[in-house]
Amino acid sequence: MRVISKEYQAMLDASEAWNFIKNTPKPDFTQLDKDCAEFEAWITKEHEKDRAMLKKWHEAEQ
Repeated sequence: MRVISKEYQAMLDASEAWNFIKNTPKPDFTQLDKDCAEFEAWITKEHEKDRAMLKKWHEAEQ
């Protein structure tokens, strides 16, 4: 584990880039989570359709 020295911390605190990163608010993933849940439900239905078609095709082959 790395230990940050006081000198290195002072350099970071003086850095514009570090302060920009440190003070940027965390993103809101509410819409992303909603979209993922919607996609998951949709793809589950599509997979069920595919499995049904494959089963039907497999039964017709026998």
